Amino acid sequence: MPRYVPKTYNNRRILRIIVNIVITVIVSVIVLFLTLFFILESHVVDGELEIPWLVEDEVEDDVTSAPIILIDNNL
Repeated sequence: MPRYVPKTYNNRRILRIIVNIVITVIVSVIVLFLTLFFILESHVVDGELEIPWLVEDEVEDDVTSAPIILIDNNL
């Protein structure tokens, strides 16, 4: 008869895998938040976030814009 080995069937492998995944996700989210916070901190102007590559240029009336023609159908 084989010798009894304690905790052979009760090693909680699945529980350890789930706990490790949860801890990994939490640490990843914290690192991502801190990284974005310190990177985007240099783009704050007067309390507003202004990222140069996301700012749309203001379009002024110039020659390239198409004229708007109003048609009065009540003649």
